[in-house]
Amino acid sequence: AAVAGRMDYSYYYEAARHALDTHAQMLSPENMEWLRGLPYKVTLDDIGVHLCHGSPVRLEEFEYIFAPEQARECLQIFDELGHITLIGHSHLCKVFALTPTTVEELPPIDFVLESDRKYIVSVGSVGQPRDYDNRASFVIYDSETRAFEFKRVEYDIETAADKVLRARLERNFAHRLFIGV
Repeated sequence: AAVAGRMDYSYYYEAARHALDTHAQMLSPENMEWLRGLPYKVTLDDIGVHLCHGSPVRLEEFEYIFAPEQARECLQIFDELGHITLIGHSHLCKVFALTPTTVEELPPIDFVLESDRKYIVSVGSVGQPRDYDNRASFVIYDSETRAFEFKRVEYDIETAADKVLRARLERNFAHRLFIGV
């Protein structure tokens, strides 16, 4: 959203603003138009899944959900949520189980959905995990068995970090890949 001009990032720190500007310059006009046209939420009604970047409460604000207190805001739109809402933004694996009046944080380990709860699942990050584990992280959801699997895989951090440096971005952006923050 920031690269495509769909949100204000003037309050970001200088190195982050520079990185966004650099990436915006790398995109073709067609790529930029495609990004601008993406919806804030995708709904897969046939399997009860909603996808959005940050909190589903105020989609265009890209708010984080790190903790039960933030997930609790989703209770105000409980009836609008899919059985599962998959989010990113935090670069962390998180699971929150909701009833109409409660929120419980669950450990990010393999689990099977319970039909009497709704779930907000933060899916991790393939390119820049931020939980001090530098392996790529992601989830797999099997809609037939209603099971979630949390996965970690090694990737070529050296090459990824080298690309960051060759793009003349802040060295810290490359370094953090090695430590997973």
